[in-house]
Amino acid sequence: MEKTIKKISGYFDALEFWNSCELGKPVVKDTEVIIPASHIEIFEDHPLNQTGRPIIWGESKLVFGGVRRSDRVVFEYLGDPKSGGGFKRSYQISDGPFALVDEPVMTFVFEGILLEPLSYVTWEIDSVSFHLEVEESIA
Repeated sequence: MEKTIKKISGYFDALEFWNSCELGKPVVKDTEVIIPASHIEIFEDHPLNQTGRPIIWGESKLVFGGVRRSDRVVFEYLGDPKSGGGFKRSYQISDGPFALVDEPVMTFVFEGILLEPLSYVTWEIDSVSFHLEVEESIA
């Protein structure tokens, strides 16, 4: 079975992150931020969802192009997240610096579970574009 990469531009508002999404270590290249993600909830109005109800998608990549700013606030868990032990003191991570982008940017805000370090994260990215990359199997 052959696999191809499908890129879906836009539809950021048809994605839900906070209650199930796991986020990997971001890759920052020039004016691009690529974040591996899994367990994103995808609403019915997204092109990947033909079920008529929300679905959870496996592996994907969040790709932001023409990035001007990428900031995240990290809340590392104290012990196992399910233990209810709370969080360490939060801190901010800013990616970049990024090359100057002359085009208008949009602000994308999302939350989820950062896998490294294991933490809850809130993330804001100002970028020109966003697309979701997923692998599709072709028979």
